[in-house]
Amino acid sequence: MTNDKRWIELSVETEKTAIDDLINLFSRYCSGGTVVEERPAARALVKGFIPEWEQETAQKLEIALLLLGQAADVGKPNVRVMAPEDWSESWKAYFEPQHIGKRTVIVPTWRNYTPKEGEMVILLDPGMAFGTGLHATTRLCLAAIEEHACAGLRAIDVGTGSGILSIALAKQGVGPIVALDIDPVAVHVAKDNLALNQVTGVNVQVGTLAGPDTPADVPMHTCNGYDLMVINIFADVIIALAPAIAAALKLGGTVIASGIISAKSDSVAEALQEVGFDAPERRDEDDWVALVARKC
Repeated sequence: MTNDKRWIELSVETEKTAIDDLINLFSRYCSGGTVVEERPAARALVKGFIPEWEQETAQKLEIALLLLGQAADVGKPNVRVMAPEDWSESWKAYFEPQHIGKRTVIVPTWRNYTPKEGEMVILLDPGMAFGTGLHATTRLCLAAIEEHACAGLRAIDVGTGSGILSIALAKQGVGPIVALDIDPVAVHVAKDNLALNQVTGVNVQVGTLAGPDTPADVPMHTCNGYDLMVINIFADVIIALAPAIAAALKLGGTVIASGIISAKSDSVAEALQEVGFDAPERRDEDDWVALVARKC
C-alpha cells in the first residue's frame, strides 16, 4: 500500500527479554507496522510507525512506553517524523523470507525467492496490518495449520490481520473460509494479499465473535458449524470469547489459539475446557504459546 502522508517513528532500545512485550504494545497502536533491529550485548531497537495525522495515538503510545520503562529495561522513546518512502524502506529492510514449520515459507513481495520442492510459499505485503510471520505467535499458528488443516474443512479466522493464516489454510485445501477483523485497514490488506496469492474461497469481513468486551460498533459474527478456527489475538480476549469460540465450532471441531503469553496459557486452557474443549495440545516458542484443542 502507498501513501503520500508523513509518518511518525517511535523507537526504544531494550534488552531482548522485553522485545515481545514491546511488539505486543506497538501492535495495538502502530498501523504502519513494527520492526526489530538487533543491537550488541543482547539488546535491540524496536521501532513502530504511526501516521502523522494520528498525533493522539502517538502520544498515547509514548506515554505507555514511558510507563513500561519504569518496570522494565526499556529506554526513553525517541520520536521522529519520516517521509513516506523512508517509512516504507525502514520496516521492509528487516522482512526476509521466513521458513516456518516443515514446509511453509513467507516471502515478501519485494524479495526474489525460488521455492524448493514441496514448499508452500505465501507471498505477503503486510501493508499496515500486523501479521508478517516474523512474530512467534504467527509462526506457532502456521506450524499448527500444517498439521491440522486439510481439504474439505470449513474454517474461520478471527483477527485475520494481514490474512496470512487464511492464505495458509486455503493453500492446504481448506474452504470455505471466513476471515474476520475489527480493523477495516486489515480487511483491505488481507483482501490484497489473498489476491496476490491467487487464493479464492475466503470471505473477508469487518467483524468478530460476540463477547463481553466486543466494541458495539463492530458487526458480530454468529454463524456456527465450523470445523476449524484459528484465533491469533491476546490471551484475555480468547478467554472472554471462549463461549463464542465453542458456539462457532461443531462437535469435534478444532481451535488453534495463539497470541498467548506463557504466564496466561493455563488460564486460556482452563477457559476452553470449561466450555467443552478437551485438554489442549501446547506449542511453545520463547515466551509465547499456541493451544490446539478439540470440541468434545
